[in-house]
Amino acid sequence: MDSKDVEQSKALLEDQYNNFEITPHVKARKDLCFNLRSSGVILSLVLYSFAVSSLAGYMFFQGRKHTAPYTPAQTVVEYKMMPAREYAHSIYSANPSPEVDKAWNDLVSPIHFNATKEELRLANDDPDNTVRFFEGGYLGGIGVYHQLHCLRRLYWNLNEEYYFPNRTSAKRTREIGHAVHCLEVILQNLMCTPNTALYSFAYNPETDTIPVLKSKSQRQCVKWEPFHAWATSRSVPYNVTLLASKNLLEKLDMSKLEGER
Repeated sequence: MDSKDVEQSKALLEDQYNNFEITPHVKARKDLCFNLRSSGVILSLVLYSFAVSSLAGYMFFQGRKHTAPYTPAQTVVEYKMMPAREYAHSIYSANPSPEVDKAWNDLVSPIHFNATKEELRLANDDPDNTVRFFEGGYLGGIGVYHQLHCLRRLYWNLNEEYYFPNRTSAKRTREIGHAVHCLEVILQNLMCTPNTALYSFAYNPETDTIPVLKSKSQRQCVKWEPFHAWATSRSVPYNVTLLASKNLLEKLDMSKLEGER
């Protein structure tokens, strides 16, 4: 083999050596780069999915947070867990007495509420079409006190002889009409905010003729005492002086002027 052939063989061996040593290294680097790129893509997808999920969750809970309509009580309402079914009777269902009447009066006393112009606007109401108080503010009410007023009317009708002694047939018919209205008010509100706690039944053949209701479930309730204290602080007496709405007064004044022409 001449020197030229030796050089060519050497070059070929070097190429083979290079292919043997370098090619796997390059391939390994390519595999590593591919794996890194794949891992990066996967990581990016995971992070993207997490971000989208987090954003969706945030928007969902923010949406839930702001789905409740405006109420001036939203800054004072707190919640607590309570048994879904209370077995004890309160004073409000006791037999009529001065003590029972006082309890009901205290419970219903915030039925008239002094609302501000801003509160009416936030509640999508028009202050210019709302009855006003002579000393400032607007005649309003918090919904639950209308419902409590209705419950008291039904209680009165259950004890007709005590609360309506010797009433005429016409007065009785009128009062029954009021009670029917109250029944509808309570029905609509129970269906709007139903108690969704699970109830079950028990049966003891020695004491029960039929299965009796029982429940160890809980439900979320408003803390009544601080809410009622706030509503009472915003309430007004029954004998307060009222003014007609601004729009009505302007309309009456214009009608008066037109009549004088």
